[in-house]
Amino acid sequence: MKLEGIRPSNFSGVPALMAISALVMILGGIEFSSLWMGITGWALIFASWGVSAKIENKTLVLKYAFGLLPIKLRAEDIDEVLILNRVERGVLLRHFPIIGIAYIGALVYASCRYFTFPENLLPGYYLGALGIIVISSSVLLSMAVPTGKTRHKLLATVAISIAGAFLLWLKTRKAEMIPMIAVLAMITLLIVYDIDTEDHIVLKTKKGKYLLTSNAPRDKVERAIKAIMEVLSDD
Repeated sequence: MKLEGIRPSNFSGVPALMAISALVMILGGIEFSSLWMGITGWALIFASWGVSAKIENKTLVLKYAFGLLPIKLRAEDIDEVLILNRVERGVLLRHFPIIGIAYIGALVYASCRYFTFPENLLPGYYLGALGIIVISSSVLLSMAVPTGKTRHKLLATVAISIAGAFLLWLKTRKAEMIPMIAVLAMITLLIVYDIDTEDHIVLKTKKGKYLLTSNAPRDKVERAIKAIMEVLSDD
């Protein structure tokens, strides 16, 4: 049975390693001006995303890498199901610190490179590094603040984007670059909004923690949670 509207996240296990490797490749592409590293990084990012979740023969199957990588969790593997949206101070970063460390690493690296870039480079260098700074800091903030604080997170993202526009102007002194920051800000706002308004289901297992997310209607999410709980309670 497919769990409608439920998608596994790449916050743990092999998918997390793929996502972190993708981040390294993207940063390497900026560092070495390598197009193939950048393309490989983005391909890995897309491959690390979960595409579906289903229950098959009393086993929860999470599919990644365009459906080619299945991760199977049997009833005896799952110790607890936690719905962060219903927990006071439900914080993603507390459950998946490795992703936070990856974002911090990307933020520190991109910040160092941005401020050491020489003048008169192509604008794409500055914008690429600044994009990582804006997105990483905004997502980190979103993951560190409890769910349900959407308005505060969006306001903080706007403030970070304005600071990013100022930093870009300091490097390029070109006002025409500001619209590019506006586009980056809109993308970041959508990411932060999506993270904070999704339902977050944390599966604590003997193999580690897995995150299921959904922006489907609440009734579909409830049915999915019920199906998972039935697997758990099945002898």
